[in-house]
Amino acid sequence: MSFKKAYLFVTEYLLFFALASCIGWLYEMVCVWLLYGYYFDRGVLHLPMCPIYGFGILLLMLVLRSVKNPFGIFLGSFLIASGVELVSSYILEYGFHKILWSYEGWPLSFQDRISIVSSIIFGVMATVFIKLVKPPIDKLFRSKYGTVSAVIVTMLFIAAVSWEMMHR
Repeated sequence: MSFKKAYLFVTEYLLFFALASCIGWLYEMVCVWLLYGYYFDRGVLHLPMCPIYGFGILLLMLVLRSVKNPFGIFLGSFLIASGVELVSSYILEYGFHKILWSYEGWPLSFQDRISIVSSIIFGVMATVFIKLVKPPIDKLFRSKYGTVSAVIVTMLFIAAVSWEMMHR
Protein backbone atom coordinates (compact mmCIF):
# COMPACT_ATOMS: atom_id res chain seq x y z
CA MET A 1 0.00 0.00 0.00
CA SER A 2 1.40 3.39 -0.96
CA PHE A 3 1.88 6.17 1.57
CA LYS A 4 -0.94 8.18 -0.02
CA LYS A 5 -3.42 5.28 0.18
CA ALA A 6 -2.43 4.53 3.77
CA TYR A 7 -2.78 8.22 4.70
CA LEU A 8 -6.22 8.41 3.08
CA PHE A 9 -7.33 5.21 4.83
CA VAL A 10 -6.15 6.36 8.28
CA THR A 11 -7.64 9.84 8.01
CA GLU A 12 -10.95 8.55 6.66
CA TYR A 13 -11.29 6.15 9.59
CA LEU A 14 -10.15 8.86 12.00
CA LEU A 15 -13.03 10.94 10.62
CA PHE A 16 -15.47 8.03 11.12
CA PHE A 17 -14.21 7.66 14.69
CA ALA A 18 -14.58 11.38 15.41
CA LEU A 19 -18.05 11.64 13.83
CA ALA A 20 -19.39 8.62 15.70
CA SER A 21 -17.83 9.87 18.96
CA CYS A 22 -19.53 13.26 18.52
CA ILE A 23 -22.86 11.67 17.57
CA GLY A 24 -22.59 9.43 20.65
CA TRP A 25 -21.85 12.46 22.83
CA LEU A 26 -24.91 14.23 21.42
CA TYR A 27 -27.06 11.12 21.98
CA GLU A 28 -25.94 10.87 25.61
CA MET A 29 -26.48 14.59 26.21
CA VAL A 30 -30.04 14.33 24.84
CA CYS A 31 -30.73 11.19 26.92
CA VAL A 32 -29.61 12.85 30.15
CA TRP A 33 -31.62 15.97 29.32
CA LEU A 34 -34.79 14.04 28.46
CA LEU A 35 -34.57 11.51 31.30
CA TYR A 36 -33.27 13.69 34.12
CA GLY A 37 -33.92 17.26 32.97
CA TYR A 38 -30.41 18.65 33.33
CA TYR A 39 -27.24 19.19 31.34
CA PHE A 40 -24.36 16.83 32.04
CA ASP A 41 -21.38 16.81 29.73
CA ARG A 42 -20.46 13.17 29.02
CA GLY A 43 -17.53 14.16 26.82
CA VAL A 44 -13.90 13.42 27.52
CA LEU A 45 -10.80 15.59 27.42
CA HIS A 46 -12.85 18.80 27.16
CA LEU A 47 -14.12 17.61 23.78
CA PRO A 48 -17.68 16.80 22.71
CA MET A 49 -16.81 13.15 22.19
CA CYS A 50 -17.65 9.79 23.72
CA PRO A 51 -14.90 7.58 22.25
CA ILE A 52 -16.77 4.34 22.96
CA TYR A 53 -19.10 5.23 20.07
CA GLY A 54 -16.11 5.84 17.80
CA PHE A 55 -14.54 2.52 18.69
CA GLY A 56 -17.95 0.89 18.41
CA ILE A 57 -18.60 2.10 14.87
CA LEU A 58 -15.10 1.04 13.77
CA LEU A 59 -15.71 -2.44 15.24
CA LEU A 60 -19.14 -2.66 13.59
CA MET A 61 -17.81 -1.51 10.21
CA LEU A 62 -15.07 -4.16 10.45
CA VAL A 63 -17.29 -7.03 11.57
CA LEU A 64 -20.27 -6.14 9.36
CA ARG A 65 -18.31 -5.02 6.26
CA SER A 66 -19.77 -7.76 4.06
CA VAL A 67 -23.36 -7.22 5.27
CA LYS A 68 -25.32 -5.07 2.81
CA ASN A 69 -28.89 -5.59 4.01
CA PRO A 70 -29.98 -2.78 6.40
CA PHE A 71 -31.84 -5.26 8.63
CA GLY A 72 -28.71 -7.43 8.83
CA ILE A 73 -26.65 -4.38 9.81
CA PHE A 74 -29.27 -3.43 12.40
CA LEU A 75 -29.43 -6.93 13.88
CA GLY A 76 -25.64 -7.32 13.94
CA SER A 77 -25.22 -3.88 15.49
CA PHE A 78 -27.96 -4.58 18.04
CA LEU A 79 -26.33 -7.84 19.15
CA ILE A 80 -22.70 -6.67 19.08
CA ALA A 81 -23.44 -3.39 20.88
CA SER A 82 -25.44 -5.24 23.55
CA GLY A 83 -22.65 -7.77 24.06
CA VAL A 84 -19.91 -5.15 24.22
CA GLU A 85 -21.94 -3.00 26.61
CA LEU A 86 -22.70 -5.97 28.89
CA VAL A 87 -19.11 -7.23 28.99
CA SER A 88 -17.77 -3.69 29.46
CA SER A 89 -20.08 -3.11 32.40
CA TYR A 90 -18.73 -6.20 34.17
CA ILE A 91 -15.10 -5.28 33.42
CA LEU A 92 -15.61 -1.72 34.67
CA GLU A 93 -17.46 -2.78 37.81
CA TYR A 94 -15.39 -5.75 38.90
CA GLY A 95 -12.03 -4.73 37.46
CA PHE A 96 -12.08 -1.00 38.16
CA HIS A 97 -14.90 -0.59 40.72
CA LYS A 98 -16.70 1.85 38.40
CA ILE A 99 -20.29 1.99 37.24
CA LEU A 100 -20.41 4.46 34.37
CA TRP A 101 -24.01 3.84 33.30
CA SER A 102 -27.17 2.24 34.53
CA TYR A 103 -30.43 1.42 32.81
CA GLU A 104 -32.29 1.39 36.11
CA GLY A 105 -35.93 2.09 35.40
CA TRP A 106 -35.58 1.45 31.67
CA PRO A 107 -38.00 -1.11 30.25
CA LEU A 108 -36.63 -4.53 29.35
CA SER A 109 -33.25 -4.02 30.99
CA PHE A 110 -30.95 -6.80 32.16
CA GLN A 111 -29.33 -6.15 35.55
CA ASP A 112 -29.55 -2.43 34.69
CA ARG A 113 -26.47 -3.03 32.48
CA ILE A 114 -28.15 -3.21 29.09
CA SER A 115 -31.62 -2.43 27.82
CA ILE A 116 -33.44 -3.58 24.72
CA VAL A 117 -34.52 0.03 24.19
CA SER A 118 -30.93 1.32 24.14
CA SER A 119 -29.81 -1.65 22.03
CA ILE A 120 -32.49 -0.82 19.45
CA ILE A 121 -31.32 2.81 19.46
CA PHE A 122 -27.69 1.68 18.97
CA GLY A 123 -28.76 -0.63 16.15
CA VAL A 124 -30.66 2.16 14.41
CA MET A 125 -27.82 4.66 14.90
CA ALA A 126 -25.23 2.21 13.52
CA THR A 127 -27.42 1.32 10.53
CA VAL A 128 -27.99 4.98 9.69
CA PHE A 129 -24.27 5.69 10.07
CA ILE A 130 -23.16 2.75 7.92
CA LYS A 131 -25.83 3.17 5.23
CA LEU A 132 -26.15 6.98 5.06
CA VAL A 133 -23.07 8.66 6.57
CA LYS A 134 -20.29 6.30 5.47
CA PRO A 135 -21.01 6.07 1.70
CA PRO A 136 -20.61 9.80 0.87
CA ILE A 137 -17.45 9.98 2.96
CA ASP A 138 -16.08 6.90 1.18
CA LYS A 139 -16.92 8.55 -2.13
CA LEU A 140 -15.25 11.82 -1.11
CA PHE A 141 -12.05 10.12 0.02
CA ARG A 142 -11.86 8.17 -3.25
CA SER A 143 -12.48 11.24 -5.40
CA LYS A 144 -9.95 13.77 -6.65
CA TYR A 145 -10.61 15.68 -3.40
CA GLY A 146 -9.52 12.79 -1.21
CA THR A 147 -6.09 14.19 -0.40
CA VAL A 148 -7.51 17.63 0.40
CA SER A 149 -10.12 15.99 2.64
CA ALA A 150 -7.42 13.99 4.41
CA VAL A 151 -5.32 17.10 5.01
CA ILE A 152 -8.34 18.95 6.41
CA VAL A 153 -9.14 16.05 8.76
CA THR A 154 -5.50 15.96 9.88
CA MET A 155 -5.49 19.71 10.54
CA LEU A 156 -8.74 19.50 12.52
CA PHE A 157 -7.36 16.61 14.56
CA ILE A 158 -4.15 18.56 15.32
CA ALA A 159 -6.22 21.63 16.26
CA ALA A 160 -8.43 19.58 18.62
CA VAL A 161 -5.44 17.95 20.31
CA SER A 162 -3.67 21.32 20.62
CA TRP A 163 -6.80 22.94 22.06
CA GLU A 164 -7.13 20.12 24.58
CA MET A 165 -3.50 20.45 25.64
CA MET A 166 -3.90 24.21 26.14
CA HIS A 167 -6.96 23.71 28.37
CA ARG A 168 -5.60 21.10 30.76
